[in-house]
Amino acid sequence: MNFYTNVSRYGEMILYRGIENGKRIKPRSFKYQPTLFLSSQNGSWRALDGTPVEPVRKSSMRAAKEFIAKPIAGQRIYGNIRYPYCFINDNFPGNIEFDRSLINVTTIDIEVASDDGFPHAKDAEKEVTAITVKNNIDNTFYTWGCGDYNVKQSIMTTNRVVYTKCQHEQELLTKFIEHWTIPSNTPDVITGWNSRYYDIPYLVNRIGSLMPGKEQLLSPHYNPNRNGAVVDLDRRGTRHCYQINGIEQLDYIELFKKFSYQYGPQESYKLNHISYVVLGEQKLNYDEHNSLHAMYVNDYQKFIDYNIKDVDLVDRMEDKLGLITLALTMAYRAGVNYMDTLGTTAMWDSIIYRDLYSRKIAVPMMTSKKKTAYPGGYVKEPHIGMHKHVVSFDLNSLYPSIIMQYNMSPETISFGEVASIDVDKILDNPSIVNNRGKAVAASGQYFNLDKPGVMARIVAIMYTDRVKIKKTMLDSKRELESVDPENKQEVYRIERDIAHFENEQMTLKLLLNSLYGAMGNRFFRFFDQRIATAITLTGQLTIRWAEVALNKALNKILKTEDKDYVIAMDTDSLYVNLGTMVEKLNPKNPVDFLDKACNELEKHLAESYDELFKIMGGTVNKMVMSREVIADRGIWTAKKRYILNVYDNEGVRYTVPKLKIMGIEAIKSSTPQPCREALKKIFKVIVAGDQEDVQNSIQQFREHFK
Repeated sequence: MNFYTNVSRYGEMILYRGIENGKRIKPRSFKYQPTLFLSSQNGSWRALDGTPVEPVRKSSMRAAKEFIAKPIAGQRIYGNIRYPYCFINDNFPGNIEFDRSLINVTTIDIEVASDDGFPHAKDAEKEVTAITVKNNIDNTFYTWGCGDYNVKQSIMTTNRVVYTKCQHEQELLTKFIEHWTIPSNTPDVITGWNSRYYDIPYLVNRIGSLMPGKEQLLSPHYNPNRNGAVVDLDRRGTRHCYQINGIEQLDYIELFKKFSYQYGPQESYKLNHISYVVLGEQKLNYDEHNSLHAMYVNDYQKFIDYNIKDVDLVDRMEDKLGLITLALTMAYRAGVNYMDTLGTTAMWDSIIYRDLYSRKIAVPMMTSKKKTAYPGGYVKEPHIGMHKHVVSFDLNSLYPSIIMQYNMSPETISFGEVASIDVDKILDNPSIVNNRGKAVAASGQYFNLDKPGVMARIVAIMYTDRVKIKKTMLDSKRELESVDPENKQEVYRIERDIAHFENEQMTLKLLLNSLYGAMGNRFFRFFDQRIATAITLTGQLTIRWAEVALNKALNKILKTEDKDYVIAMDTDSLYVNLGTMVEKLNPKNPVDFLDKACNELEKHLAESYDELFKIMGGTVNKMVMSREVIADRGIWTAKKRYILNVYDNEGVRYTVPKLKIMGIEAIKSSTPQPCREALKKIFKVIVAGDQEDVQNSIQQFREHFK
């Protein structure tokens, strides 16, 4: 198995690290000769707009830059000047397979002298008192310090601990560098908690201060005759960090903030709090010493345990959450470096570039573009209060589906064709729309249908893959609900399968959803505000069309007139009060009844979207709205603020109902943790009990709180 772990540029060289035939190779460097494209009447390639172009190979990246700066009169230059991604595409076209177990992911944590407070990483004024690292290859904790530490009495009992006692800080840093530079120990990925903005810059600056030049040894590409493998990225003086060529930095706090949707916003992002939320475990407590410095002076054994524990917490969070694995999967799907997954434009720029290149189509050069404000998703003013028997319906991948259905892509825009319509006009009188055999967005922008747009085509492939994987994942979740909890081996097998499928489908979901974010970014190569506006306004039309269809169907079924059964709406989902239906028919099992009723309502929605498709035009109707949750009670306090007592979620039936809480104080970062827990408990009383139960519970907590 062959795959890269890092591709970076340094001057005229492409620096490469990777795995070949399942084994790590020595870092390499290449003098890259990029290919640009020049418009030509008899070109063997095509530009995205159909212009014939001919490839022109330049001797170096500098030569390519000079060529672009002085274009030939009457000819246009095309191509990608993000050369590391061109190199990846040249050497790893198509699907890139990788083996997570071969990638050295190293977790790091440092301790520094704190006798008068913690020093800033940029200044690195205080000595480094301890360093611990652990990688996934040998699963050993390596620790360096300057005191006596008994490994046999270590807090870590499940993994090997290797402690190196040093005479002074300079020896500590030297021994650490010696370990780091052993090829089998050099990380492919370095992680930790705020490691990118504290641990790594502190080490770089401290080593550079005590042993000038030695900090460059942290990069596997370091060459004493070509310094600069560790690059200072402090451009604005706000968040000081370094690029270590050859090593990717995936700071776990950044990964958690970006990808851990299941935990929502947190009151604090300190490791002590997040580790408790995820693992139910906190950092080592040193209250008996009053301060970390006092523990360092008076209890060195515990001080080193504290350092090791911080590494262990981050490491075990990755075992549970798999956020680094998720980032790696996304990176290889897009053909980019791992750190690019923390953004959006680089990934989609590479995805589209790789697709077009495989079909001998040259991408346009990056150009400066202007952007103005444009509408977002539609959010309805909710019906405030408590509602019985609430169900929700969700549009499957709304924005990606719009891109597919309307064939939205820069090269499919029908220039000069814009209809005088908007969302309200279409809802009031759909007959005003004339699609002219094309697709017309709710913004009035027309899109050609004579050929598939590159964005629509790529999205369609990803969407199909995700649907298959998610179906398999939901089947596994249903299996888990029915399996005997005592059958530990079977439970572990199913949970492992779920984690794998969840990672795969989440990768595709994040990529699909991030395309809209890229489309709204003026620094994206394919940014076009006409498309971004068309997506959001068509999204508004699509969700509001469902509201009209559901209210029409329910008023007819329940023999009511102009009653609004839709409690709330938010971008791609809506919530419906079916309490009247349940009370009227009084079924024995309301959840089973609502499940069947929602199946019938889904048919109404499908018919309504077929009608919308005929009106607006497009390639094929991609709008699929499915029932998501069934709840016996729902409470709304404002837009995006609600509680649902869920019995069924996407066909997964719960033996014990689960609360779905959005925007309420219990998950707000400003609410203290004890109060958050109390609020979650009182919500269960609210949805299951009566007013007296609620008042009693509040009084009990009031007394407990005091």
